[in-house]
Amino acid sequence: MSDSPTPAVPPEPNPRPTSLPMPDRTELQPLLQRYNEHPETREEIRSEIDAQFRRDVAVLVLDACGFSRTVKGRGIVHFLALLERLERLIWPCVEEQHGRILRREADNLYAVFDTADHALASALLIQRDVRAANEALPEDEEVGVSIGIGYGELLLVGPDDAWGDEMNLASKLGEDLAECDQILLTEAAAKALEHHEGLVLAEREYAVSGIALPAFLVGA
Repeated sequence: MSDSPTPAVPPEPNPRPTSLPMPDRTELQPLLQRYNEHPETREEIRSEIDAQFRRDVAVLVLDACGFSRTVKGRGIVHFLALLERLERLIWPCVEEQHGRILRREADNLYAVFDTADHALASALLIQRDVRAANEALPEDEEVGVSIGIGYGELLLVGPDDAWGDEMNLASKLGEDLAECDQILLTEAAAKALEHHEGLVLAEREYAVSGIALPAFLVGA
């Protein structure tokens, strides 16, 4: 990991079409029912679920900053309009890096990618485009973002859901620990990067409920 300054645009990962599956959640329901009703076959059913739904993917969790302040000052309609503008900025950045947006919940957005490199490249593009958009806006029209990125085995269920430790950790980083305009990577996501030349990744140590949570701050 280099100590040289972070470039405005990250090194471009090798372009490739997305290979992220979209297993139907209706296929999961009968497996879970069998798991509950036939405890003697749980290992077999767990293996079947893993084979159908578990994938190594990167997950990006984005949180729009200043929700409470903006709603209090300008009202919920104004903030929803800011989120609509933000979403139009985000979608192309995700698609350019072959990602898939899972869903948006309130002021949070979740997306998955084949690799940690594509997730980080997307995050840096989002960061760049949000900064550029804010330059032309009055202060009360600006919107900031904080982003957490994880990488590892997740259960991808249907078009809009993902389950697993790295999903939980990325959510904690993006929603709770990253400050406005920051990108935090889990330890697993940082280790999975293959194209990090020119990036500064500074190790940070957080504690959540008394449990150590190491992370890496991009561009420190």
